[in-house]
Order: sequence, then C-alpha cells, then structure tokens
Amino acid sequence: MTCPICAGPVTFTTVQVRGGRTLELGRCDACDFEFFAHDPSEGLADDKLDAARLTGAGLPVPDLAEDFVNGKAQSIPYLDAYLGDTGNVLEIGCSWGYLLDLARERGAQPYGIELNRVRREYVERELGIPCDGSLDDCERRGLRFRTIFMLWVLEYVREPVEYLRRVVDLLEDGGSLVVVTPNLHDPLLEIWRNEAFRAFFHNEFSVSYFSMRALERLLAQLEASASVRTVEGYSLVSHLSWFLTNAPRTTGVVGGDRLVEEIAARVGGDVAKLVADVDARYRTLLEEQSLGNQLHAVVTR
Repeated sequence: MTCPICAGPVTFTTVQVRGGRTLELGRCDACDFEFFAHDPSEGLADDKLDAARLTGAGLPVPDLAEDFVNGKAQSIPYLDAYLGDTGNVLEIGCSWGYLLDLARERGAQPYGIELNRVRREYVERELGIPCDGSLDDCERRGLRFRTIFMLWVLEYVREPVEYLRRVVDLLEDGGSLVVVTPNLHDPLLEIWRNEAFRAFFHNEFSVSYFSMRALERLLAQLEASASVRTVEGYSLVSHLSWFLTNAPRTTGVVGGDRLVEEIAARVGGDVAKLVADVDARYRTLLEEQSLGNQLHAVVTR
C-alpha cells in the first residue's frame, strides 16, 4: 500500500484507538501524514460515530436538541469568517443541518450532504433543506456552489485527493471551499506529551490525519489556489485539565471549548481578565508555531 496523498512508501505500526480497538496505522514520512486503510462509510451511515467518538471515551452523547443548540453556536464564527457572498451553499457532513439553517437565514440557498441516514432525514424533513447521502448524489443535481464547507469531515475521507478534486469541481468560478480538520501535531502531543491524550487521539472512523505539510501537499494537487493555517480551539484551561486528570471533558464544541468564558461568567473582574489575557497569548504562541489543534484551509477556484 502507498500513501493516499503522494503514492509514496509508507510504514505501518499497531495502535490502540479510542474505545480500545487495535488497528494498523500507516504513515508517510514525506507527507507527514497518517491514515487507516479501512473504509468507515458504512459505520458512519449507520449512526455509529458518536458511540466510538464519545461513548468510547467515557463522554455522554448529547440529545438532538442540545446538539443542535451547540452546533448553531459553533457555526456562527465559521459563517462570519467564510460565508462571504450568499448564493448556493453546500455543507458536506452537515449533521443536523444547523449551519445550513443559519446560512439560509443570511440569504443563502442551502444544500447538504450527510452519510448518517438519521441526520440526513431530519435535515430534509424538519428543516426542508435538500440533503444528499453522497457526493455522487450531489453531483447529479448539476449545481455549482459559491461556498462549500467541510468542517470536521476530511478526516473521515479515505481517498482525499480524488474526493477534493470532485468537490472543487462543484465550485463556481471564484467560489471557495472551506476545510477544517484536526492537526496531527496537536499541542497535547507535541508540547504536553500527554500519553492519555495519545490513546484518545485516534478514532476508528477518522481514517486520515493531516499535518500542515500533508494538507498543503494535498491541496497543491488541486486546480485551485489554497491557503492553510492552524487555529487553537482549546483553551489553556482545557490543556491543564488534561495534564491534571489525564481525561477528556465535555465541552459542547467540536475541537474547542468555552471554559474561559465560563470562568469569566463565574469569577468576573480582574481575575477573569487575567485568565482571558493569558489564554489568548497561549493560543497565539501555539498558532505562531503551527501547533494549533485545528487546520483551516480555504481553497478558491
């Protein structure tokens, strides 16, 4: 087997993923990319992700109402930063459709792709938003999109080069694809060297693990311009929590937390300001070293 990005040689090691399964993890040193070879799509379609991602780590699975509220709150910064002009907007991996619902309120024409059958049916039935079960189905619509979001989705894609080529083909001229995916060089691994987090990091449904170099190499194969940066979504408080407890905690945010805001609401005054200032500086230091836990890419056709 070769690297899914560069087709170069890879090495394999045995790792234990979140929840306890043992799998063979491939690594391409040239791309600084790690991957599992299996196809996760059937389990994703069958609504098994949360059991592996949350229950397998001892975290509660939120109900639909809570998940929708949290999802809307998390979607606002993405829309503020990346929506730009309205028009046709596609979200790949749209979950319950909260971002698309907000995009529609801002004047966009929303469309979704969601493998999870339960969530796809909800988006179409309850929100009235067209939602396909695959990229194939969406391509058959013959539409072009001003903005396409892939937020916390690329890690579930087994053949990322071919998949993103097809996604870029769905963009209008001048349209943008926004990708957010975990950074292989998470600060809890690179700086804190937290072994409990190392056992938590790999998930059997997340089959592609990108560093900045890997994502840049992938995007360089597309007929489009692209930029990549890292963002630190977790606070210093969260990282200290991992250091002290060696365990995750529920945050209500994918790839981030609101712990500093919660401290400010309970403490207030100069102490709250001090915590916020220290946290902001900490996140800036991580991002300056390309060690933010999130990779953000914008691809323009």
